[in-house]
Order: sequence, then C-alpha cells, then structure tokens
Amino acid sequence: MARKLTYKDQELRIKDLELKIKNLKKQYLKTEEARQDTKDAARNHKRFLKFLPYPVLVRDAKGLITYLNPAFTRTFGWALKELKGKKGKQYVPNSLKDELTDRIKALPSHQSVLQLSTQRLTKDGKILDVMLRAGVDRDQNNNPEGMIIVLRDVTMEKRIQRNRSTMNRISQMLPQYPDLRKLLLYVNTEIKELLGTQSANAILLDETQKEFYFLSAAHDDPNTQARIEKARFSIDELLSGQMVKTGKAIIVNNLSDDQNQYKSRDRKIGYKVKNVLLVPLRNKDRIVGILAADNKKTGDFDDTDLEILNNIAATVALSIENARVSRELRKAYEELKSLNHAKDKMISHLSHELKTPVAILLSSFKILSKKLTDFPEETWRPTMERIQRNLDRIIGIEGEVYDIVENKEIFHRKIFSLILEQCQDEFEALIAEETGEKGVIAKVRQKIETIFSTRDPVVQNIFLQQFVEKRIKAIEPDTTHRNVSLTTRLHSSSPIQIPAEPLRKTVDGLIRNAIENTPDGGEIEIRVHQKEKGVELVIKDHGIGLTKEAQKRIFEGFFSTQETMNYSSKRPFDFNAGGKGADLLRMKIFSEKFNFKISMTSNRCRRIPENKDACPGSIQECEKNAGPACDGYTIVTCFFPFLKNI
Repeated sequence: MARKLTYKDQELRIKDLELKIKNLKKQYLKTEEARQDTKDAARNHKRFLKFLPYPVLVRDAKGLITYLNPAFTRTFGWALKELKGKKGKQYVPNSLKDELTDRIKALPSHQSVLQLSTQRLTKDGKILDVMLRAGVDRDQNNNPEGMIIVLRDVTMEKRIQRNRSTMNRISQMLPQYPDLRKLLLYVNTEIKELLGTQSANAILLDETQKEFYFLSAAHDDPNTQARIEKARFSIDELLSGQMVKTGKAIIVNNLSDDQNQYKSRDRKIGYKVKNVLLVPLRNKDRIVGILAADNKKTGDFDDTDLEILNNIAATVALSIENARVSRELRKAYEELKSLNHAKDKMISHLSHELKTPVAILLSSFKILSKKLTDFPEETWRPTMERIQRNLDRIIGIEGEVYDIVENKEIFHRKIFSLILEQCQDEFEALIAEETGEKGVIAKVRQKIETIFSTRDPVVQNIFLQQFVEKRIKAIEPDTTHRNVSLTTRLHSSSPIQIPAEPLRKTVDGLIRNAIENTPDGGEIEIRVHQKEKGVELVIKDHGIGLTKEAQKRIFEGFFSTQETMNYSSKRPFDFNAGGKGADLLRMKIFSEKFNFKISMTSNRCRRIPENKDACPGSIQECEKNAGPACDGYTIVTCFFPFLKNI
C-alpha cells in the first residue's frame, strides 16, 4: 500500500515541477531566439545574394540547381524557374561541359574552394569570359554534398587588357617596319586577331585616280588575301566612299542582300561581306585611307571594337604616312644613285680620254717650239705661253679628276701596251726609216707607263711643320705678282703618317685658294701645331669669304663660288683666278682615304653679300668707297690624327 504523501513532500514536489517548468520556459525562449536568428540569417542571406553584384548559383548533392540570384539572370539571361532542378548545362559551352566536374574531382580532400578562369554562354548565345569560384560542401565521408558558385564577368576586362597589349605591341613594333606594305600587313594581322574577324584590310585612297586600293590585307584564306591586294575600286563601290565624304567611322552589322551597289565588291574580293567596321586614317585634316575589319566571327561589332580600331588608326596613321614618304625617298635615292653612278662613269671616262690627246698635244707643242726657234721670238712667244698655260690647266683638271676616280681600272694602258708588244719590230723599222733614230720603242714604252700607270702612294712619316714650310717656299715664285702678306706660326710636332703626294696637293691647293680669294693688301695666316692626339693645320685668309649657300656645297666638287658672268680663267694665284671646282672635292676624298679631317668656316664680306657682287681686288681701292669695313674671312682646318699602330 503506497505511502500517503505528507504536506511537506507535496510542497517539495510542486517546487520541483515549478523549477522544471521554468527551465523549460528558458529552453523554449532560447530555441525561439535561435529559430528567429536562423530566420533572420536566412532572410539576410537571401537579401545578400539578391543584391550581390556577381552571379551566384547553388547546387545540391546531385548537382542540381536549387538557387540563382538576380545578378545571374542579368548577366546570363536565365531565370531561376528555367534552371531550377536542372544541371544547367545549357549555359556551359560544349567544349567545357566536363571541366568543372573534373576539376572538383581532382581537388584535394583538404581543400573546399576551387577557382578557375573559364567561359560561359548567355541565353542569346554570346560567350563570356568569367572567373569562377566554387565553394564545395562535403559530408563525413568527404563526398561533395552541395556547392555554391560565384561567377564574375571579366569579358570586358580581358578585352581591355588585350587591347592595351595590342596597342603597346603595335607602338613598339612600328619603328621596325619602314616598308609601308610590311607595316600594314603587321597592323592588319593584329587587328584581325584582336577583333576576331575573317579579314582586316588597309584601304588607301588614290586621290589622283579617285580610287581605293588595298595595299595590304590579312585574311583567313591566303588566296583570297592575294586577290584582295590586287583589287581596285571606285569611291562609290565601297562603304569607305561614304566614310571619306563624312569623315565618320562606320559600323554595319547586317549588310543586306539588296545592297546591289556592293555586289561588285564581293565579286572582286572573292567573298561576301556580312558585317563591317571602318575607321579613317587621318593625316592632319586629310583622310589618306581606311582601316577596315569585316565578318566578325562571334557576335556583332560594338563601340568597344570601334574605340580600339580608332586608337590603332591614330597610332599608325603617322607611321603610314612616314613609311609612304620613306618609300618615295628610297625611290628618289635609287634614282639619284643611278644618276651618280652614271656621273662617275662619265668623269672616269673623261679622265681617261683626256690622257691621250693631252699627251699628243704636249708632244706636238714641244716639236712646234723647236721648229719656231728659227723665227723671231717676239712673234711667237706670247702665243706659245698662252698655249702652255692652258695646257697646264687641262693637265690640272685631268690630275684632279684622276685623284677623284683613282681606283678605277685604266683600260688604255693595257691596249697600248698590247699593240706595242705585237708591233714592236714594225714600229722600230718605221721610226728608223723616217727619223733615223734607234731605241725609240723603249722611250715610247716608258712614256705609256708614265701617262697611264696607276699611282700607288706610300705612307710616310712626315713632320708637318717642315713640310708646310717647304711648300710655302716652293710656291713663293708663283705669288710674287700679288700683294698679299703671309704670316706663319709653324710649331714642331710629332710626325704624321700619310703619303707625300696627296699631302702636297692638299697643302698647295689650300694655300692657292687662300691667295686667290684674298684681295691685294690682305693677309693670310698659316698655323701648324700639335693638338690632343694629332697635328692641326689651319689656313685663314682675310678675303671675301663665302656665302652660306656656298659653304654648304663647297666640298661637293665642280662647284664655283662665283657667278658665271664673273668667272674668268686667269693665272694661278691671281685674285679671283677661278677654279675648276674639283680641288676641294679632291681634298675631301683624300681626307676620307688617308684618315684626316678637313673642315671649313667662313664669313662673307659685308660689302659684297651675294655671289654676284664683285670685289675690286684691292683693300685700298675698297676703302675709298663708303660702307662697312671689310670683314670677310675663311678658315680651313685639317686635323691629322696619329695612327695607333705606328
């Protein structure tokens, strides 16, 4: 029989029940709070996913889509009701169907996050470059039981990066393509790859013919590319004609079949143009051509394509014009080179042709001089001196020309020597019969060698101050008729290494030029001194000086500093004697051949600023007339460096 509870026991049990009820209430409140927190968290999570700017996709353990956020719909076009409960294969390109699954399987067990660069499709078929980040939930056995995927559309970022890389590459490569055709082929190839088109072309405008021509093209088919480059179009046959008239770029993404005016274009180039992007190539305020891209392989041309092609056009337009000018300059250079070669041949031929008649004239002159001795000298001496003086001028011309074309082969000596060898006996018998003189053949052979033999100068050690002093003394007898003072400062120096003959011609020529360009009463300074690693010769005349134009061309050769009407052939060392124009060119050639430097500075006398102005030839006569003081001068400097191996 159960014991009857006492009042005290009943009170204790009631208190115990109250305590349990109180604890249950606390647990209930905590559970409610946790449930509310979960609801709040779920609501906040949905709100976060809803407003997250990146597309989000949630999959269950079977790989079926359970959720996608509005950003996914905005980016790819599909709504949740279209993909929920499905694998979502329709937004993955065929070539990438198994990529994500394979990468997750290969993911190490201790990793739960996967990141990769891939591509996804939009509902209307466009391919987007995306960065994909997948968080994988795993069960106790480490098997995937759910996944949340976040995607970021990086199509534009990659496009901008590709554009920037292409622009940098084009800018760096442009200087390496001076040839216009190669330059445009490079640019077209870059455009074709960058925009993903079937073809990219540089269309230039022939303004004289009012035609377009494709100087260079890049096309998927090499045969079509060759065909494009041969095509020419009138301005009305291409859309480019409209662009040239308006000056505005053109995008056409659907060239309809009823545009009959462009059918001849498709026929000539060998393929149908379905869409096209055209931008002008501008040189200042003139359109010189067009950059064209057509038949975009994926999607349509857009403003980004237009912007990048405009940037490329702005970058290459100047280079295209420079390449065009460079091509014209090369063409002109080749023509000039050909003319210069013809001139060299003419000069060489002239030099060789002068030898024979000059030699005959000298011999005839000697014979004539002997025969005239029986007549009174005053009847023939002036004429003979005049003949001798002009023969010397011809010999001087021949000598200068020879030095300019010295390395050319002389054909005459071989011919004359061969004839002499073959006909030696006949010549000796004929000469003996006519003159009674024997041994003439040896003299004839020696004369041929003297006239036609090539000169092979030998480099010598020469003390320049002594050499110049000797040349001044050698020239003095020819300058006695001139009132020109010669001041010398010839300092001792180490020897220079040069053949004596070209040095003699250089020193004599410079002194003669200085005297001939200095009026009577003028002064000439000649200095020799050692300078740094060589010896310097300086000849300064206080004469009429050269005009700026003459200074530019003075070393060109066969160039006279005087006007033709003022030119006259006088005796050497006369004031304004007039030169043959080759003396300084010969010195320049000597300087290049024998390793010394020659330079000239000059100041034209203010009284006679132009070549046509004539100097009276005397400072005293000049000073009688009012005007500025005579301040002309010319300084010629020759620097002879010491050779390292001597």
